[in-house]
Amino acid sequence: MEENLQVSKTLGITLKKLRLEHGLTLQDMAEKTDLSAGFLSKVERNLSNPSINNLQKICYALNITVNDLAAPVTPADDGDRGDASQQGNKKTTIFRRAERSLIYNMNDMIKLESIAADCEDIKLDAMTLDGDDAGYMSSKHWYDEIGIISTGKIGIKVEGRDEYVMEKGDAILIPANTEHTVRKLSDEKSISFWIKVVGEEHGPTP
Repeated sequence: MEENLQVSKTLGITLKKLRLEHGLTLQDMAEKTDLSAGFLSKVERNLSNPSINNLQKICYALNITVNDLAAPVTPADDGDRGDASQQGNKKTTIFRRAERSLIYNMNDMIKLESIAADCEDIKLDAMTLDGDDAGYMSSKHWYDEIGIISTGKIGIKVEGRDEYVMEKGDAILIPANTEHTVRKLSDEKSISFWIKVVGEEHGPTP
């Protein structure tokens, strides 16, 4: 199933840039992720796509979110992106569905898109689960994460314990450094939104 994983076209370039900014060699990354330096080199050269779990390992090692790997989409100039004259640098902003950036898409069964990919202080994803109820295993994140269910029903198992059944309108807070599994429970497509709570107090555990 991983062979049909689609990722951002700029993934490799972005990963190499971030790795160099952190002063890490490919061997350093291999030791941090338990992935081979050769494989990581192929990913950076867009010769191979990492699985979802491996992509999360790379993000954890680089102290980034998967949103940082999404290529920003230039918004349409439709006059409603905000008023720059408002106080400070903040302004009312509309994020159009068509302006989301692809992070990854596996067989149209697990699709993750970044909303506001060009914003540094906002980390928000849209996750769509379709097809069967195959589980999606996520590596632990270095940040707290809040999930809000928009449509359908999903099951979230935290640290291998009891599964939480989440329905439309429900929300969940998953603490940093917590491994979790997400799977679709409803017949209909499931859509959820995930907010990453990124702050100076968080960071990968040594």
